[in-house]
Amino acid sequence: METAAKTREYYAYDEVREWPMVDGWSVCPDDSHFRISVHHEARVHLSVLLGSCAAVKAGAVVKAGAVIGSGAIIGFDAVVGAGATVEDDAVVGSVALVGTWAKIGSGSKVGHGAIIGFDSVVEAGVVVEAGAVVGSGAKVGSGAIIGFDAVVGAGATVEDDAVVGDDAVVEAGATVEADAVAGA
Repeated sequence: METAAKTREYYAYDEVREWPMVDGWSVCPDDSHFRISVHHEARVHLSVLLGSCAAVKAGAVVKAGAVIGSGAIIGFDAVVGAGATVEDDAVVGSVALVGTWAKIGSGSKVGHGAIIGFDSVVEAGVVVEAGAVVGSGAKVGSGAIIGFDAVVGAGATVEDDAVVGDDAVVEAGATVEADAVAGA
């Protein structure tokens, strides 16, 4: 007796766009636990890899070579740079928080080669420059700037409109107060 095929960890975007559109979204028709949704007004490069349950909202741009992990959400009008990694359950942008999914907020920008860690949240209007790392479980408030090659440690908080300078390190669990500058 033949066993069921293994579920793939990632789908390439050129496979995603072949899926049927449902209310403006391209949705994975496979097993219900592997839903991927990409809004028809999002721009996602064909080389992007999308994990299970990933979502890319309207107006978002995901550039060449990026990896969007399982459960990650890319918010409205957010930009994820070439080669960037948004790990599982991360959120980039201001979108509703669902469980522990990581998210990238509306209008946020994630630079080339940057990494947004597992279960982290990058709220609306944040700029994460090239090579920067936002650690697992970290929270970056709206309007904050994370400089080139900067590191925000696991579980750290960067409050609204704060700046983490180029090459700066925010220790795990630390807090950068609103409107403050770290590592300048």
